[in-house]
Formats: sequence, structure tokens, C-alpha cells
Amino acid sequence: MARRAHRGKLAGRLSAVNVPVASAERSQPFVRGWVVLAGVFGVMMITSGMVFYALGAFLDAFVDEQGFSTGLAGAGVGVFLLASGLCGYYTGKLVNRFDSRWVITAGTAVSTVGMALLAQVHSGWQMFVVMTIFGTGFGLCGLVPTTTLVTRWFERRRSVAMAISSTGLSLGGIVLLPQLTVRIEADTLAYWAPRFAVVYCVLLLVSTWFFIRAWPKDVGLRPDGVRSTNGSGETPAGPPPGTPYQEAIRTRFFILTAIGFVLVMSSQVGAIQHMYKFTGDRLGLETAAAGAVQVLAGTSVVARICGGIAALKVSLRWLTMVLMVVQAVGLCMLAVAGSGLAILFGVLVLGSAMGNLLMLHPLILADAFGVKDYPRIYGFGSLLMVSGLAGGPFIAGVLHDAYSYRSAFFTLAAIAVVGLIVYSFAGNPTRDYLTAPLPESEWAAPIRPRSSRPTPTPVLTISRELPKGADRPVLTGNGINGALEDMPELGETEQTRGRAAPEVWSVEPA
Repeated sequence: MARRAHRGKLAGRLSAVNVPVASAERSQPFVRGWVVLAGVFGVMMITSGMVFYALGAFLDAFVDEQGFSTGLAGAGVGVFLLASGLCGYYTGKLVNRFDSRWVITAGTAVSTVGMALLAQVHSGWQMFVVMTIFGTGFGLCGLVPTTTLVTRWFERRRSVAMAISSTGLSLGGIVLLPQLTVRIEADTLAYWAPRFAVVYCVLLLVSTWFFIRAWPKDVGLRPDGVRSTNGSGETPAGPPPGTPYQEAIRTRFFILTAIGFVLVMSSQVGAIQHMYKFTGDRLGLETAAAGAVQVLAGTSVVARICGGIAALKVSLRWLTMVLMVVQAVGLCMLAVAGSGLAILFGVLVLGSAMGNLLMLHPLILADAFGVKDYPRIYGFGSLLMVSGLAGGPFIAGVLHDAYSYRSAFFTLAAIAVVGLIVYSFAGNPTRDYLTAPLPESEWAAPIRPRSSRPTPTPVLTISRELPKGADRPVLTGNGINGALEDMPELGETEQTRGRAAPEVWSVEPA
């Protein structure tokens, strides 16, 4: 009896402090979403470190090993970006129709072939063909499918999840790129390219198939780990909400947002591509130039995490505009910097905006237009952005050759300010999909079991014999077999008699 009393007191204390009974059941959905995020982080880190950031090392090897000019090698980068942008646009359609893991796997296969073929490049036209294949594979397994997975699995904590996953982009350049460059410099790209391709393929397939699931509903969940069904067998609330693709890309918000980000990201990429040479020219030290690039990447990692947390508390629109201002200020600081300390401050300011703006673009589109057609919407936005990225490095290079890096960086800052102005006119998104009624589909209209379906109503035909000599025809009909409006009007007496039981009832089968 004493033990029972003690157990009762203990249960009372636990209930008093509101200890969750099914804590393990609640934590499992939470853990499952972060496992998927770990897979997305791995895919972003591998594709950025071994493909995107490694492009410079590959093309530099073409110059040294094959005797290509710097301009020809730079044209190879343009072909790669164009192919990845076009493929990213069509990848949005594929992600909506097929499992994201198969789309990433297809991109892995194509980009693996492209990476292995780098060893066989001996002429310009061969480089363009290989870069087209390489860029196509990168578009299939790049930002479109990975950011789509984050938007599907996270809703309330989407900004933090996007910040964590996109940190893999910077870490790929910090961790993986040095490993590739050391081996290429020790031997040749022709020797290492097939070996890089094998490692790249294995790492991507492991990250994709061991961690990632395409939809939360595949494991009985909704975004943020909410269970899609309860014990009573209720069905999911409805299909993924969102604005249709054709309607979204015609809105003023999408058009002005796309133009604003094209300008801002063009100025940002122009500064990043020239940061190494800019620092080396100002300070005359290659070690300082390499250090500036590393500080820029490291600052973007830390700032991206802080920006993801801030996006939970403030408006995405105002946060984006503030960061655009920060980027313009950082470019101006670098334009006038003459010492190592001044360049360091300018790099820190620019880096704080660099990673966040790349992360905020998919967050803004997902918040404005929902999840339903997000892959196609973001794919089209990425295509527009990629088409304008080459303008920044080109403008900076031309101005440096004609004048100096001071005029080049001031011009990049002016481009960023123009992008800020254009984006400010986009206004706030309407998010009409939040109030639109859900379409009738298998999500919203569950199939009822046969036992609960109503049985068909039997058809009755009622006939009544009138007295002999009556001029009116026999009235037959009950509103099912006959049309009531075709019957003649009854008088008051007949209406009274009609309420009585009929003299003759006959049931005819339907």
C-alpha cells in the first residue's frame, strides 16, 4: 500500500510539472526533419566544393596544361553557368513530377561523366562540350532540388533550416577545394579528374539515399514534424498550398524581385571574383589575397546563421533591404581601402551580406508563393539570376583595365543600390494562396468505405384511380419518375383528398 501511495504521489508530481507523456513520439518527427537537412547539407557541400568553387582550379589547369588563353578558359565558365541555369529551370518541373532523390541521382550521374571527361579536354570545342555536360548535371542536383527539400520539410523554422543547409555551400569551398587544388598542383588534372569523379559520385549518392526523403508525407509527417494523421484515422489537411506557376511569374512582386536580385547578385559576384586580385594588387602579397578570400567565406558562414535566426523575428523584405545596403557599404569601403586593416573591415562587411542574400532569395519566393509550384518558380528565378551574374565580373574587369579597382568597386556598389531601389518597389507579397480554397482532390476528399456510403433511394410510382367520368387524365408521378410541374393544378378539395392514403399503391422496380 505504501508503494502504491508513493507511485500515486510521483505521478501527481509529474503531471503537475506537465511532463509530456509521448515525448519520444514527439521528438521522432523533429529528428527526422533534421536528418533530411543533414543530407541536403551534404549535397550542397559536395556540389559546391567539388564543382562550383573548383571551376577556377579546373580552368587554371587548362591554361597550364593545355595552353588555353585566360579568355577562352573564362568562356568555359560562362558556358557552364548558362547550361546549369537552363537545366535548373527544367529541373523545377522534374522535381514536381518525380522523387527529388531520383532527380539528384540523375544529376549526379551526368555531372560525374562531365567531371571524368575533363581529363580528355585538349581543345576549345571539347571544353565547351564537356562544360555543357558538366553544367547540366550540376543544374539537376544543385540549388533547385535542395532548396525545394528544405521548403517542403520546414515551415516555421524554414529560415534557420535554409541557413544551416546553405552553409554547406561555403564550407565546400573552405574544406574540399584546398584538397582538390593541392592534388592538381602536385600532378595534373588529366590524372586526377576521373578519381575526383568517383569520390564525388559516391559521396553524393550516400548523402541522397541514406538521409533524404522527398516529402514529409512519405513518412507520415507534415512540415516541422507534425504528424499527418492521428489515432482516429483523419486524413491530411490538403494538398501543398501555393500560387500556380503561370500566375506567380506574372506578378509585379516576382518580376521586380527577380530584377533586383539579378543586379545585387551581379555586383556581389563581381566583387568575389576579383577579390583575390584586388587584395594582391593593393597589398602586393599573395598570402594576404588568399587570407582575404578565406575571411570572406568564413564571415558569410557565421552571418548566414545569424541571418536565419533573425528571419524568424523580422520581415524578410526589410531584412533583405538592410543587407543590400550593407553590401553597398562594404563595396564602397573596399573601393577606398588602402591598408590591410581597411580591407579587412571591408571584407567583413561585405561577407556579412554575401551569404545571407543568396539564402534569402529562395526564402522570399517560398514565403510569397508557397510550396506547390516552388521548384518551377525558383528554377525560373535562378535562370534569370544566372543570366545576369556574368555581367558583374565583366564590368569590374573592364573598369579595372581602363581606370582602377576604385572605380570598379564604386560601380559595383552603384549597381547594388539600383537593385535595392528596384526591389523596394516590389512591395509585400499578397500570398493569396493562404486564403484560396483547396482544390477537391484525393487530399481533401477522402474515399469513404463501402459500408458508410448511402444506399440508393428506391423509385416509387404512385397511381390513383379517379372516379368514372372524370375529364382529367390519370395523375402519375412522385417527382422522380414524373415531372411535378407538368401536372394540372388541383383544387382545394382535391388537395385535401390528396393528403389521405391513396386507394391503390404499386411499387415498380427502377
